[in-house]
Amino acid sequence: MQPGKIARKEVEEWLEKAGQQIGIKVEGLINQGGCSSLSNLRRKIEELRQIHEQGKEFTNAAVILVRDDHSIKGFPLLVETCSGRDDIQEKILEWLKGDKVTRIAVSGMGGVGKTTIMKNVHNQLLIESKFENVIWVTVSKDFNITVQQKMKFNILQFQKKIASSLKLEREPDHENETKLAALISQRLGQGSFLLILDDVWEPFSLEDVGISNPVGNNGCKLVLTTRSKDVARAMDCNVIHVNPLPPEEALELFSEKIGSDVFSDGKIKRDIEPFLKQILQKCDGVPLAIVTVAKSMKGKLLPRHWKLALSEFSKFESIIDCLKFSYECLEQQCQECFLCCALYPEDYYIPKEELIEYWIEEGLIYKEGKTREAMNWKGHDILDKLVDNCLLQSVENEDEEECVSMHDLLREMALEISPQFLVKAGIALEKLLEEHEWRENLLKVSLMGNHITEIPSSMLSPNCPMLTTLLLSNNEISTIPEAFFEHMLGLKILDLSCNYQLCRLPSSISKLEKLTTLLLCECTSLREVPALSNLVGLKKLDLSYTSIEELPQGLNMLTNLKYLGLGGRLFETLDEPLQNLSKLQHLVVTTDSSDKTEFKWETIGIWGKLQNLEKLHLDYLHNLNMVFGEVGAITELASLPASTFSSLQYISVWRCYKIKNLCSVRWLGYLQKLQSIDVFDCTQLEEIIGSESKEGEKVTLPNLERLKLTSLPLLKTIYSSFLICDSIKKIAISGCKNIESVFWSEFNPLPNLEYLELTYLRNLKSVFDEEGLGLSPLVPPTSFFSLKEIRVEKCDQLKKVFSSGWLLHYFQSLETIEVSSCSQMEELISSSAHEEEKVTLPKLERLKLTILPLLKCICSSSSALICDSIQSLRIFDCEKLKRIPLKFPLLDNAQSSHPPSLKEIVVFPKEWWESLEWDHPNAKYILFPFCKFWPSWW
Repeated sequence: MQPGKIARKEVEEWLEKAGQQIGIKVEGLINQGGCSSLSNLRRKIEELRQIHEQGKEFTNAAVILVRDDHSIKGFPLLVETCSGRDDIQEKILEWLKGDKVTRIAVSGMGGVGKTTIMKNVHNQLLIESKFENVIWVTVSKDFNITVQQKMKFNILQFQKKIASSLKLEREPDHENETKLAALISQRLGQGSFLLILDDVWEPFSLEDVGISNPVGNNGCKLVLTTRSKDVARAMDCNVIHVNPLPPEEALELFSEKIGSDVFSDGKIKRDIEPFLKQILQKCDGVPLAIVTVAKSMKGKLLPRHWKLALSEFSKFESIIDCLKFSYECLEQQCQECFLCCALYPEDYYIPKEELIEYWIEEGLIYKEGKTREAMNWKGHDILDKLVDNCLLQSVENEDEEECVSMHDLLREMALEISPQFLVKAGIALEKLLEEHEWRENLLKVSLMGNHITEIPSSMLSPNCPMLTTLLLSNNEISTIPEAFFEHMLGLKILDLSCNYQLCRLPSSISKLEKLTTLLLCECTSLREVPALSNLVGLKKLDLSYTSIEELPQGLNMLTNLKYLGLGGRLFETLDEPLQNLSKLQHLVVTTDSSDKTEFKWETIGIWGKLQNLEKLHLDYLHNLNMVFGEVGAITELASLPASTFSSLQYISVWRCYKIKNLCSVRWLGYLQKLQSIDVFDCTQLEEIIGSESKEGEKVTLPNLERLKLTSLPLLKTIYSSFLICDSIKKIAISGCKNIESVFWSEFNPLPNLEYLELTYLRNLKSVFDEEGLGLSPLVPPTSFFSLKEIRVEKCDQLKKVFSSGWLLHYFQSLETIEVSSCSQMEELISSSAHEEEKVTLPKLERLKLTILPLLKCICSSSSALICDSIQSLRIFDCEKLKRIPLKFPLLDNAQSSHPPSLKEIVVFPKEWWESLEWDHPNAKYILFPFCKFWPSWW
């Protein structure tokens, strides 16, 4: 089970019923010695069959088996250490643990560290048992105030944020303030809570929102961060003001972030010192400015660099000006990419892949002839630079996607730098901009993530001849006037995706001859689009997950298309391949779960002309038997040109329920650049590659690096003895219940494999079939030479992961081992009597063992595990484990020391730690300072 999830009520009831009934029936059969009559036996078998049939409903991909576990009080937030703020944190914690103060406001100027302080307090309180729920809600300026409400706090949108944090399932009542207040109040009333509201700009009524009044006797408390003391007073809060850092602490923070380059023995280099101190004065003790400037000056070692920086700083009058210095240190390409991040809503977690895709659409990382993969890597390189310079922060969203976020001060700076941007994203707008707001000099307009329902028919086309980007995604637009785009002829990017009520597009779109990107994905009601023949510059067209049934007129004339998303119904209308799309790099073909249209082609091999195609994504194609095969239109591979799919690098196939394998072995010769295979929920898939090879024949995919296989119940093996994939770096397998062993005697070596993830493999009995494999010449010593990380979760038949012999011979590069929720796991590393007593993992940094109720030992009771590079050891709920056999280096014959790399030991429960047996008498004492004890609600 995923963290924060529990089985839905109907699943729990079925599990309980099945367990009871099966036990009763089987016991009855045994007691009757074979049953008193044949009819009685048949009756009992039929009852068991009915239970089984009911359970089969839960294997349907569309059935949701789990729900959010509301007993979980919260999860730690990603946050850096809070330099120079220990006294403030201690004061807040003191007030929160006491009974006198129930409302606290942490106030201070932007960038002074209020959010960082409260994130650290939040994480500290998760470990303690003071509150049953610790709830974090980011409010933000745009969210507090909307144009239509004329500076009034937006209660409903705020309530929705709290409902999301409380994991309240979405209901129609969520559109009614009064009913939603009742639901919030009911949930919060289930126990004591701490509600942390970050970045509040306007006072509001707790009662209107549904928040119980925090008082001393109900154990509930409220903390808000705000730039305004007036807000703090209006909310009747005890105020803790956060001042800028004093000079000595500012210097300490600066030195921590810039590293040792300009410091020697803790002192500033003499020829740099006067410039550095003056620059710090300009930062005025504001941590955000200090950190951002420090990152920008990293590697600048010469006095002239600092003198030049100081001359720039002398012009600055505000903290935003200081932040601009870091922006101005970037290359122009990075600057333009950074400014585009301000088009997203404030405090929005932007998925990295989505942001890079947008940069590609904007032409910011595009060069003629550059492959999509090369552009993607360049995008990641730019992201890394922006994060390294503290202009963006790496975060994860609720779906565990890698994202970035932008501090509101940095967003404010970006919008100040870009006066031709008009951004009102995510502020609950219900109407389009007023006519006077559409200025002639606008370059980019972002209204994404609002509640705009229509564009009035009486509205004239905005006179915005310079406008290049219009983002209207995630709204509720149902109609657009015919002439709306008449005066936007410079438009290059138009994003209307996720407007579920939009039925048709206006004819004026056909006049946008400079358009390069048109996004209509998930406009599920959209049934027609105007002629596209004039849009010859179009490079990206996404019509996936729409209800369009006829191919748009002129599609075959869009010879510059590099990305095409089509609904399955559209693909059905193709009488032949689109002959002119020779530049196409990314093809998406989808339907949704409710669309039962039979996919016309049994194989997409008929699209042999797509010689530049790099990515192929197929989803919900109900009649697709094979992606590349010799059925249907293709009977002779010899009839295909050698360049057929010669550029294809990524294949993802989701929910194509009739596919039995992806391609025939004889197609592999056309897929030599393939790098990634991702297959999800293809319930009839038996093999990845069809096995009709000649005896002794070997075929290869020389560039395959990633293999991800999820929810494939009939798949028995990931490997074929005739298939060689030396280049593979990452394998992730989940929910494939027929796989019993991952590697065995006939597998080919994997010298470049770095990451192995095995999750929810209910019948997995061995990762490495050592009985057939052994330590023999069949297994070259380089087989797992590069493996750095292995993760095993919810493999209930698995009793061990490694043998000590295998570790010594094949896994010397391991850095991370994580094993969790394997109910039969007895030992992590097994060893036989003749094997060595010491197991050495010289590069192991992280070992995490979680919820392993039968685990008795990490390695056998007589063995020692030597891992001098260990940094993190986490062990939760392994109650039968009595010994941690870590072998520590010796300072002398009598005294032991911890590994020099050790940073943390996190355990649960504390009582288990106290009961452990140690090989060295001082081990517990030496390790105790590194211990953190996870909270009891874990």
